[in-house]
Amino acid sequence: MKKNSKLLLVTGGCGFIGSNFIRKVLLSDEYSVINLDNLTYAGNVNNLSSLQGNKSYEFIRGDIGDKELVKSLLGRYQPQAIINFAA
Repeated sequence: MKKNSKLLLVTGGCGFIGSNFIRKVLLSDEYSVINLDNLTYAGNVNNLSSLQGNKSYEFIRGDIGDKELVKSLLGRYQPQAIINFAA
C-alpha cells in the first residue's frame, strides 16, 4: 500500500458496481484500496485486471461473513472507511 494515502476497505469490489467504484477512486493518489470479495456469482476478478501491479490496490479473496478474517483485516490495515458492495 502507498504511504500517505487514505485506505479504504471495499467489499464486493469485483462486481460491476464495486469494480467501477475502485477504478474511479484509484484515479486519485489520495486513496489506496483493499478489495475483499468472495468471487461468487456476481464477482469477477478480471473486472480489475487493469490494476494488477498497482501499489495502491490489493485483492483478498474472502467472505465478509468470516468474522476472523474481517477482524484481522481491520486490525492490520486500519482502513479509514468500509464501503460495502457485497451481495
